[in-house]
Amino acid sequence: MLKVENLSTGYGKKQVLFNVSLEVNIGDIVLLAGSNGSGKSTLLKAIYGMLPQWDNGQVWFDGENITGKPTAALLKKGLLYIPQKRNLFEELTVKENLEMAGLTLDKKLLRKGIEEALSVFKTLAANLKRTPMTLSGGERQLLTLAMATLHQPKMILVDEPFTGLSPQNIDFIAENLKGLNETHGITLVIVEHRVKECLKIASHVIGMKMGAIYRQMDTNSARNSRELDSIFI
Repeated sequence: MLKVENLSTGYGKKQVLFNVSLEVNIGDIVLLAGSNGSGKSTLLKAIYGMLPQWDNGQVWFDGENITGKPTAALLKKGLLYIPQKRNLFEELTVKENLEMAGLTLDKKLLRKGIEEALSVFKTLAANLKRTPMTLSGGERQLLTLAMATLHQPKMILVDEPFTGLSPQNIDFIAENLKGLNETHGITLVIVEHRVKECLKIASHVIGMKMGAIYRQMDTNSARNSRELDSIFI
């Protein structure tokens, strides 16, 4: 479904990724793991066309070469990126945030999408008139996921979904991410430092070191402490 070939990029003259190649299959939940500075978040940005490809690297999605395509085109194709900074509209209500997220959609499709999102994320349905700043961390993250589903993505790239959440809310968001995968068939690529928590829902782990792929394994292998620890050494 997603294929990255020899991807290299960076910021200015500083190279961060070095010939990264990987594949993600339909239905996977892939955890990108690694220490700070290993290139995980940079990889998501590069896949989503937010950074230039160096040295003829390529990104393929659903059989199409999407290298260099604008984010609007990627969204239409079914690839969506949720950055670590969620950028919610703090002064707007939950309902208004949902409407803003689907601003480019046909009104009927937007109305239907919001209804479906609220049927999945039932907690939000009781909080439509509240603003994001009055929500808990878990509810805010839930709103971000609901906004993403309006575009009916095939794959979501998620950067640090557990940041700032309590253990209870981490479990809550993890369950909802797994639900999107199982119920809606959305493939997920997740960057997360809370590795052990993410392993509860991930099917595969890709470990990164110094801007390169260090190890790829299934979740059962990753649960072996030596295999998992080797990514961070």
